[in-house]
Amino acid sequence: MDDRLVEEGMAGQLRPGTPEYERFIDITARRPTGQVGVAHYRDAKEHQRSFQIALEGLHLTPHDRYLELGFGGGQLLEMALQIVASAAGIDHSPDMLALASERNVSAVVAGRLQLVYGDVHQLPWAAAEFTCAAAVNMFFFVQEPDRFLSEIHRVLGPGGRLVIVTAGPTAEPGPSAPWQAALRVYPAEVLERMVRAAGFISVTVEQHEGNSQVVRAAKS
Repeated sequence: MDDRLVEEGMAGQLRPGTPEYERFIDITARRPTGQVGVAHYRDAKEHQRSFQIALEGLHLTPHDRYLELGFGGGQLLEMALQIVASAAGIDHSPDMLALASERNVSAVVAGRLQLVYGDVHQLPWAAAEFTCAAAVNMFFFVQEPDRFLSEIHRVLGPGGRLVIVTAGPTAEPGPSAPWQAALRVYPAEVLERMVRAAGFISVTVEQHEGNSQVVRAAKS
């Protein structure tokens, strides 16, 4: 299976749990790959509201060092870099790393932005290196959320802020279909407990439009 499957609109014919379905999830969302993935994430219009929610929750300042987990096409990084002093990001898609580097090339050249290919369960940064972090439309793909949250807590300094924008549970097919079967979603109370267990305080979980959940938390 390749980009042709996406282009021909065959996604709805795939059965969740099959290798073909998993490949579709990877190339379109979990690990965007190929011409279709790059073209889409170059201007992912449906993510713009999520980006705004994250920025509103973080209250960025010029003194911040910002971290983004799963940066995709780098649009949110570009927006954050209009405010913060410096930033870094990690993603496990080589194509997204190339796209985000292209979009933010001036910040990379100036030494204001570090982008790395890697695993969000094992962040390559020292403890307390960042003042704030965001994970937007990617938490539902994280296989070990407890480990992921603990790693974010480790690299945030005292008072560091975290915002997660993710999908909430739903009984009805929504705009995320046919991806919906692949998403890891949690009731608000479960998600709050997970974030608190990682060491965060001042944790809130809010339901937003389009069945999205917004987590805000801080490190003591």
